[in-house]
Amino acid sequence: MPIYLLAIRGTLAPDTLEDARKVHNETAGAPANVAAARSLGDLSHLVYTPAPQSSLGAEEFLILDLWNNPEGLNQFFSNPAVQEQAGLIFAERDPVVWTPADGFAGYHLPAPHGKNDRIVALVRGTVKSRDAARSIHNSLTDGLLNKARLAGALSHDAYFRMAPPDAPASLEFFVVDVWMDGSGMGELYQDPEYGRGFQELFAGQPTTSVWTHPASEWVEW
Repeated sequence: MPIYLLAIRGTLAPDTLEDARKVHNETAGAPANVAAARSLGDLSHLVYTPAPQSSLGAEEFLILDLWNNPEGLNQFFSNPAVQEQAGLIFAERDPVVWTPADGFAGYHLPAPHGKNDRIVALVRGTVKSRDAARSIHNSLTDGLLNKARLAGALSHDAYFRMAPPDAPASLEFFVVDVWMDGSGMGELYQDPEYGRGFQELFAGQPTTSVWTHPASEWVEW
């Protein structure tokens, strides 16, 4: 069963993160809205802010939702009330639906007890072709798996942007890595083997960003 990723990245409309938390929990996190989203196929809703020492602005915000029903996703977000509520959270936003990259290696590994940090690294860029990208990506992912796990890797998922009906398959590529160790993550990303494969994978310079869960209680599922 394919699981689709909705990534919404943007800047916050409220003046403070605490104000944003309250707005989020009263809109996206309201029990009726949560129930509606889940009934239409929203399996997971997680929120993130830039990681410490990140080059991102403090006002940036990220939502990652996993859906197993793209029609339900479209139905939910076509609701004017949902769009209005999103405007209360984000001053500007870039919502993109991503589909699993067929044949691209990935993994999900359990976290040992007590390893509670969660750092999310995103990579977004354009590949030259899906076939070439698949070969490079899988060689890199498989070759570095043991080293990545030692450094604190938890999961690796690859996606392509969902194209409109009858449009050519998109070459816009998106990778989501989850880590339990920020320093180990940094060491792996500086590994020369990773750097060579990373440069070969993309047609141009991709964008990268690192995120963590914000403090306080945010409604998630």
